[in-house]
Amino acid sequence: MSNQVGIDVGGTYTDAVFIHDGHIQHTAKVLTQTDNLVETLLAAFDSMKIIDETSINQISVSTTLVTNAILQDRIPPVELLLFSGNGMRVDALPWPVSYRELSGEIDFRGREIEPPDQGEWASCLRENPDYVAIVGKFSHRNSLHEEQLASYLRQSNPSLRLALGHEWGQADFYRRSLTTYLNLGVSYLYHQFAGQLQAAVTARKIKAPISILKADGGILPLAKLRPIDTIYSGPAASVLAALTQNETTTSSIIVDIGGTTTDMGLILSGAPLLSAKGARIGPFATLVRTLAVRSIPVGGDSVLRATDQGFSLESYRLGPAYCLGGTIPTPTDAMRYLGLISYGNEQLAEEGLASLLPQERRTPQFLHELATAVINTMVDRIVEAIDSLKREWREEPAYKVWEVLHPHENQTFHTLVSGGGARGVTAALGKRLGTPVQLGCYSEISNALGAAMARPTFDCTLHLDTYTKKYSVAETGEQGKWTGSLRPYHEVEGFLDTLAQQQATRYGIEIQDVEKEPFDFFPIIQGYKTVGQIVRGAVHQRPGVMGRVYR
Repeated sequence: MSNQVGIDVGGTYTDAVFIHDGHIQHTAKVLTQTDNLVETLLAAFDSMKIIDETSINQISVSTTLVTNAILQDRIPPVELLLFSGNGMRVDALPWPVSYRELSGEIDFRGREIEPPDQGEWASCLRENPDYVAIVGKFSHRNSLHEEQLASYLRQSNPSLRLALGHEWGQADFYRRSLTTYLNLGVSYLYHQFAGQLQAAVTARKIKAPISILKADGGILPLAKLRPIDTIYSGPAASVLAALTQNETTTSSIIVDIGGTTTDMGLILSGAPLLSAKGARIGPFATLVRTLAVRSIPVGGDSVLRATDQGFSLESYRLGPAYCLGGTIPTPTDAMRYLGLISYGNEQLAEEGLASLLPQERRTPQFLHELATAVINTMVDRIVEAIDSLKREWREEPAYKVWEVLHPHENQTFHTLVSGGGARGVTAALGKRLGTPVQLGCYSEISNALGAAMARPTFDCTLHLDTYTKKYSVAETGEQGKWTGSLRPYHEVEGFLDTLAQQQATRYGIEIQDVEKEPFDFFPIIQGYKTVGQIVRGAVHQRPGVMGRVYR
């Protein structure tokens, strides 16, 4: 018997759903308290009125906590120290934060070329930083210099919070540096939230594990997750919700219209499109694996302002719609006035829209024209973003592979619309796109549904240099000594399987139905003789859902 709870913390509302054996039993929608997310989550929990909370098997949460902290510049100062070595001008890169370069160099094979100058290190503590991120250009091959500096700093200041770049394990020095910086910057905020959430759930005698939805559409246990991996979990939830409703071979564009933002993503033949590059958030390029999703600042509660030309649709929210007791007219008021939605006060919606018009034009005719123009403007913004994303999506390697494998599949995708504002724009969006548009069956709680039904994702990518006898794992930064042969074939498969199982155990998840990439073997030649090999292999558990849901 399976009992799952999914909770999605949005910028405007927090949605929740309770699912028993694939059937939706209870749903809830409460206002988000941005300054107290734990209270918001528990209020959503209470609103579902679950009779036996101890029967819950799994709680999955999608949260905007980390995303908002970064975009609103609410992270503490982090001192970024770089072992950048030679061969590139670091200052030619578009750094959104300050940094300091230190001497010492490791080469691309993980060999030490130049030892650090430890005389530089004392000055790193002069300004008494609380957070220090240390990243070497090739530390993903050899973490020696990062570990040496970290040990020195810990001895001088045991309370210092440190992060080491090699733990991200991938080659892109610039993105690895910024990812390490951000993850450290948001760590205290996230762990405080996680601790409070776990304590609140435990106090209710609920023993179900709590998982958080990641940007790549997978879940991991609350205590095992790296905080920065939670960015864009809302858009990922929208895509997963579609998977619980669509046929397994369907290709769709997903549009989730919330109060503050509209999220978009793509499903190709039943599989979410994964971005080849890491997620970008604000001015930061990261190594965070993500679905190919996008959020745009337009939603049902976006502010409407009167202008000389009529009105403007702003890219921010100032509370609820006028028809729901707010003080500013919004697209939700236009939807209510036109009868496209049934919630909210119709008279207040009319008053809100009338405030955008001169006194002499406050007639039913002009109000109807204004409301229609507001909906069309909102739809135009969404369609512009969809068109832009289509161009980006076609450049993704996974999209190109899909095109080759599905040459006869119709690429005029259906559009699945969900979210609080979905019902009010579905008809206008379909007319503007000229393609089929379908309202999701559970549009009001779609993101909570996606979180509840998400499965763990898993990746383990091995890089092995049999000549230097060293290996590393890209996802965890694990580094170790290779004791096998110089030309491994079958033995490296077993080695990767062992690493993957150990990694899954540390994450606290079960892996099944993993995909294995074919191994790549590159000979190392010295003096016309093969002296070793560079070997790369990987296993993956792709994003997906546990099944379909029913009322």
